[in-house]
Amino acid sequence: MKLITTIVCTLALAVPATVNADSKNYGCDSVNFGADVLEKMPNAKKLCRGIAEKNGTVYVHYVAEVESRTAADVTVNFLDKDDKAVSRVKFEPTADQTVMVDKKATKYSSLDKGQKLDFWIAQNKWGLYASPDGKAMKIVSVEHL
Repeated sequence: MKLITTIVCTLALAVPATVNADSKNYGCDSVNFGADVLEKMPNAKKLCRGIAEKNGTVYVHYVAEVESRTAADVTVNFLDKDDKAVSRVKFEPTADQTVMVDKKATKYSSLDKGQKLDFWIAQNKWGLYASPDGKAMKIVSVEHL
């Protein structure tokens, strides 16, 4: 009986924390961004959508919307949690780099204006990735809106 009471009390304490946790932003407030990242992306914490760890490195998840695409580069607007454009980034993906669009690997050359993409930045080193285990993209410019 004592064991059952202990389990019930433990669950009663754990459930409110689970229900109140904002899984969409889990971990964003605890990220310790490096100076290199904050210099290039001062709104890094504000734009954070979540975190993931890969090979001992913490990566921060962001959402961006395609602004334009040419044969050589892609320009995206990084969105805050209200889908408002806050920063604009232009980058040059390699021919073999892909991004997930509607759960399907898509080449950057096939993107259309308005499509929303997921991006990742390592917490302590500036770089833009389509996934935490992907290759870094060549960033051409960053503009804060």
